[in-house]
Amino acid sequence: MAKEMSTIGIVITILAALVFVAFFLPWAHVEAQAVGAVSKILTGKAQANISSISGFDVPIMANSPDSRFAISVIKIFAPNVKDADKRSFFIWVVPLLAVAMAFVMFLAGSNKLASLAIAVIGIAIFAVGVYKINTINLNKLVLNVRIGLGLWLVFWGYLGIGVAALLNFLKLNKK
Repeated sequence: MAKEMSTIGIVITILAALVFVAFFLPWAHVEAQAVGAVSKILTGKAQANISSISGFDVPIMANSPDSRFAISVIKIFAPNVKDADKRSFFIWVVPLLAVAMAFVMFLAGSNKLASLAIAVIGIAIFAVGVYKINTINLNKLVLNVRIGLGLWLVFWGYLGIGVAALLNFLKLNKK
């Protein structure tokens, strides 16, 4: 069982590292459709990128002098949020939580409750995040927002962590 635990721990550590790296990759590509139309006429390309935003960039941009752009992007995903500039720093919990989950699995990998808690958290983050993305109508915005690879990797990484922890929980229950 110790070898299996170390394998699950290694898998969760790799997935936590994936979440950590994906936090710095582009989460969203934001384009202005009007700029895209002009760009198509001038260059033959369909759209012109204005900005790519990573998870790391969100609080920095939201608290900068030119924060209107970042706050408008935040409001796409959370329209009713108040004090988006101040709350945007909570996004930095995303990679830290993945690392903490891997750390807990190494310390308490043989604990059923710890494995179940990590499984529920990881799968819930995936489910809620994917649901939120799939229910937002990004086509009705003045800005054209495309979800970037970084955000998808974060969600898939958390799902992987959750599934690995669930498998660990099921193995512990067989004993």
